[in-house]
Parts: sequence; structure tokens; C-alpha cells
Amino acid sequence: MQLTRISLKAARGLALTMMFTLAACIDLKQSIEISDGLVSYEMEMRMNSALAQLDVENIAEFCDSHDEMRVEVSGELKRTIKQSYEDEDIVCRMKIVGSIQEFRKQVTEMPKRDLTRILDFQMVDETTLRIESTFEPNDDMTAPTAEEKAMIAAMMQGRVLTWSVKAPRITESNGEISADSTQVDWSVPMAMAIQSPHTFSATVKVALPWYQPILDYFN
Repeated sequence: MQLTRISLKAARGLALTMMFTLAACIDLKQSIEISDGLVSYEMEMRMNSALAQLDVENIAEFCDSHDEMRVEVSGELKRTIKQSYEDEDIVCRMKIVGSIQEFRKQVTEMPKRDLTRILDFQMVDETTLRIESTFEPNDDMTAPTAEEKAMIAAMMQGRVLTWSVKAPRITESNGEISADSTQVDWSVPMAMAIQSPHTFSATVKVALPWYQPILDYFN
């Protein structure tokens, strides 16, 4: 009976170690650039290449194995996805480019298991856009003990969850807005991100009136 308990504890420890190791070695970066009525959305995911091979049977299909990367677009929207290797990481980069209205329409209609699970892209009015992105860890990712939390923190050293937005004007955000209000950056250590949901938000102007530079000058 004692041996059974030890074996179960060891098996649980191994499973947790594998699970946390796979989750821990991920960087997730998202960015949006808005200009002249067009939007360019990019998602970059990095994972230790050796561990990635444990996550999928065919490493050549690693990027396509993730729901967020398996996104179908049509019409004027163009999507590209590239898989590469940098240092010890396998890197997935997806880019979607098109008009703001078409991007909003297609993102809204996507299944919730896809990109919309972590991205909400809504026009408030003709010139105002609201962007929200929530990273919500699975229940299995949370560490119940101090020992496991310490293990995760050690493995996740240097790994981050990142967002950036460039637009004609950033009016509000929980990130750091640049001095000229045209860019916002936000990041959270991945060790913190998997312990509880984290949300990035930004309200931006997709177009400015012709007299805005004059107002900016006097302000």
C-alpha cells in the first residue's frame, strides 16, 4: 500500500513536471498596427524546441497544432504563418493583414476556440476601436503547492506575455502609453500569467481629424 502511494505520488510529480515544463517554456507576443484604415495583426509564440517535440508527433506541424494559429480568413484578409528556429526555441509567427472593418467582421465570426478566445476587437464608433485580450490559464496550469510554484518560477525565467499597439492615437490603456500617444506596450511575466487571468486593454482612434496636429501643437 505504501509502495502504491509512493508510485502515485511520483507519477503525479512527473506529470506535473512535464506539464509545467511544456507550459513554462512559452513566450506569447501579440501586436496590432493601424494605419490608413488597415490593420496588421501579429502573433508570435516561442517554445523550447526540444520540449515542443513532446507536444506534437510531427514537429513540422507544431505551429498548426495550436488553435490560435489555425485561423481561416477569406476575401481581402491575408494570413501568413511561418515556423523557424532561433537559438533553442521554435518560433511561430502568424500575421493577418486587411481593412479594419473586415478584420473586425471576420474575427467576430470566428469560433470561440480560435483567435477570438484571446482577442476581442470591436469598433465603438466610426473612429474609435476597443481592443481587449485575456490570457486565461487552464486549471491544470495552476500550481497548488509552494514547491510547485517555485519550480514554475524557475523554469519561466525570462518568459513573458506581451502586447503592443500602434495607432494614430491611443486614448486609454492599462499598458504604458508613449509620450506621443501613438503606441502602447504591456507585458507580464509568464510565471504570473499562468497563475490567474490577465487582460490587456486599449482604446484607440483609427483616424484623426485634419486639425488634430494643430490642437496637439498648442497642447
